[in-house]
Amino acid sequence: MKEIQEIYSPEKHLVRILQFGEGNFLRAFVDYAVDVANEENNFDASVAVIIPRANARPQFAAQKNIYTVCLRGQQKGTTYKENRVVRCIDRVLSAHSDYHAYMQVAEIDTLRFVVSNTTEAGIVFDSDSALADTPPKAFPAKLTQFLYARFRHFKGAADKGLHMLPTELIENNGQELRRCVTEYVKQWKLGTDFAAWIDSACTFTDTLVDRIVVGYPQAEAAQYEAELGYRDALLCQAEPFSLWVIGSEALADELPIASSKFNAVFTSDVAKYKECKVRILNGAHTSMALGAYLAGFDYVGDCMKDSAIRAQLDQSVYGEIVPTVHLSEADARAFAEAVFERFDNPFVHHVLLSISLNSISKWRARVLPSLKDSFKNTGKLPKWLTYSLAALLAFYHTSEQGDGCLIGHRGKDMYEIHDDADKLKKLAVWATLPAQEYVHNVLAAKDFWGEDLTRVAGLETKVKEHFERIAAIGARAHIKELGKVL
Repeated sequence: MKEIQEIYSPEKHLVRILQFGEGNFLRAFVDYAVDVANEENNFDASVAVIIPRANARPQFAAQKNIYTVCLRGQQKGTTYKENRVVRCIDRVLSAHSDYHAYMQVAEIDTLRFVVSNTTEAGIVFDSDSALADTPPKAFPAKLTQFLYARFRHFKGAADKGLHMLPTELIENNGQELRRCVTEYVKQWKLGTDFAAWIDSACTFTDTLVDRIVVGYPQAEAAQYEAELGYRDALLCQAEPFSLWVIGSEALADELPIASSKFNAVFTSDVAKYKECKVRILNGAHTSMALGAYLAGFDYVGDCMKDSAIRAQLDQSVYGEIVPTVHLSEADARAFAEAVFERFDNPFVHHVLLSISLNSISKWRARVLPSLKDSFKNTGKLPKWLTYSLAALLAFYHTSEQGDGCLIGHRGKDMYEIHDDADKLKKLAVWATLPAQEYVHNVLAAKDFWGEDLTRVAGLETKVKEHFERIAAIGARAHIKELGKVL
């Protein structure tokens, strides 16, 4: 069988994007989007990829920096498959082993954008990073050093500034990156002219990204090779859904990446899109997963095929969550419909126990705001979101200790409960108390929820009723009876 580089060749475009990160997500998200935009929108852009933490990865050079993105999933009720050879990567350099070549990218006249995905811990200020390091350890330090080299090479030209578009999943990612860069400018004493250039010629834009990227499909590699007709060591599987919310309407013309195959939104209000994602996508996961696991399910896809769990999702998402989102109802419902298709993706096996990790903080961030807003808007506690808190308490209800976790039981099955150690310690003690005291103590714990939930009118009583009903008849039976009472 042939190798991918024997069949396809890279395309030549202007280097417009510097990318910190060579991993699966950026390759199946940003680079895929650029490749499609070159074809559909005449973007004429290529990407210089920087490996920020490791030495060179020989797979890129061996394949001439080309690879395949295989999209698998559901779209508009039908199975969707797409195999796209991405050919827009111009070069792949290690910030460590190719340091001088990497810094020469700062001198490319056409460069305009910097994208990054250096994990949530990547955007941090590390005071030990120095300008003389080759390179500095912290990503913001690397970026500051790079921007300073560009500033000096182009003698502070206003039109040679860059637009930073971080994709790291932290709050206000663009502004946090700006804060770190500004700190390095001060610590390294790079001067007021450079500081002014950063402020006036460069932008740091908050973004929100959304696409499930599986990566290299190890178990199905032979099947993919047979379908494609070539070998590709960098092949990357992802879902069809895509959303890149970019917090600057002014960049839309210069960055034409919205296409028939990729959804990009340029807006001055990233927050409302984040709220939509957190409440509908993440909130549906968190409010469904623990009860569904106790009901005997192991995967999200299996939940979507069960009429009782599907009724829970339909009623909770459309009836209790969507009305609290600050997008238009049509946009929120459309997003919810896409979320359900993603949950039902037969090519992605999303494990409920993986979703269960750190459920206390997840429920607080993803579900509690919707519960409170629904209560405020309707004067009634939302049935399913209230039940989801009881399901969380049922899932966590054990005093059995494991190695850094608690051990729960689902019939004959044992499962591990992973969360903050201090919270697990308290829960193990409270689990030995009668149900009413257990529920009261958990809901009253301000360090769990940021407030005393026993002060929410009627919530403690309802949660106790759901908790005791789960104990009496089982989670599956309780979900079924709740779905019949609207």
